[in-house]
Amino acid sequence: MDEARPDLFAPDDVRWLVAAAGSAVIPGLGQLINGRLRLAKWFGVPALILLAFVALRVATSSPARLFASVISPTVLGLLLALNVVVLAWRLAAVAHAFFDGRYQPRSGRGGAAGLALILVAVVVPHGLANTLGSSAQAAFSNVFASGQSTGPGPVAASTSGGPGSNDRLNILVTGVDSFPGRTETLTDSLMVVSVDPVGKTVSMISLPRDIIKVPLGNGNTFGPKINSLMSYADRHPDQFPQGGMRALEDAIGTMLGIRIHYYARIDFLGFVKLVDSVGGVDIDVKRAFDDPKYDGLGINPPNVFGFAVTAGPHHFNGYEALAYARSRYAIGESDFTRAGRQQEILIALKARLLSDGSLITRLPQLLDAFGALVRTDIPTDRLPDLAAMADELSSGSIYRMVLGHPLVKPGNDPTLGSIQVPDLPAIRAAVAAILPAPGKTPVAWTAPAP
Repeated sequence: MDEARPDLFAPDDVRWLVAAAGSAVIPGLGQLINGRLRLAKWFGVPALILLAFVALRVATSSPARLFASVISPTVLGLLLALNVVVLAWRLAAVAHAFFDGRYQPRSGRGGAAGLALILVAVVVPHGLANTLGSSAQAAFSNVFASGQSTGPGPVAASTSGGPGSNDRLNILVTGVDSFPGRTETLTDSLMVVSVDPVGKTVSMISLPRDIIKVPLGNGNTFGPKINSLMSYADRHPDQFPQGGMRALEDAIGTMLGIRIHYYARIDFLGFVKLVDSVGGVDIDVKRAFDDPKYDGLGINPPNVFGFAVTAGPHHFNGYEALAYARSRYAIGESDFTRAGRQQEILIALKARLLSDGSLITRLPQLLDAFGALVRTDIPTDRLPDLAAMADELSSGSIYRMVLGHPLVKPGNDPTLGSIQVPDLPAIRAAVAAILPAPGKTPVAWTAPAP
């Protein structure tokens, strides 16, 4: 039995394996173990500089800001290339430490097996990082597809221009009802999120989907309900060559008396997946309601209608959150109250994304939800600052407004059904108060007592 040991372990196998393991942890450490000081510096200094840089970024950046810094497809591409370079550097350091020329070049079977395990331990994390990074790059290339058409009509480049770093930034957030079986793509959730980078506040303005006679950016008026404008514009590129989303941005900006800089669009199915990807959202329901007409999508058996919720704290999954945000036929509920609930969901989703490391621990699910069904033209270089601000926001820094009576007046149209007619001067005055100059405190509009 003793004569067989040299075949299993050569005399220097343990030394080689210890050195190789050292360089697997930190390139150059194995060379230091082998007494190769010059080579230890050559392998180790670049690795230590990189480790110090990464540690500094992690220590000085919030997870949200760090995440937002790397999701640009260009930055991700550079990181993927760096991942390959670092892998090659580590493998070279391991191989050199193991096959140091000053020692017997022949290793036993145990030494070869140990080296193979070390190499696997080095390669696997880099392979996983490459797979995840490639998935993220593909997903965010879709998400940040600036100028991408929302339908058949062509899309012209944005003419609104981006705001400066100290200017108020206005984003149109749309929820699109495009579930299978729908005959038309409707923007049934319309919200402007305005960020004041100086005052560190966010203002949210929700618009009823039934508003009619909306002024367009070109001076004309769109007569039907505003939730059909995007789809109509995409079907009529001769009238709206800039495309549906730009037409909707311009119209809402004109109606509110502001400039809409960017948009963020999410399909309802994407909303469901997004909520589920962070493990659901927590909502403190202020008032119970029972909507017998809700289509029951995702929460009831087929052809069974209705959604009810009790007052108090609830943890909603994706379909439950969607029902809470869409229900409007319960007694005492309307488009206006559900607009307020949509704002609640958005705030709860923000809290969930930025808590418990969800951005990192649930990254594959988030990539799936974001990449497939979320679109925005927000420049990626603005994301780190926006993410850092979102991380710092308290509930007292968020101001909310729903365009309700008397800013819009209800009515009925023989063709359109229930409608809301806007009072443009009153709307613009209320919007000016909740979206003051950067650094000034917003004044939230409240409906007068009946």
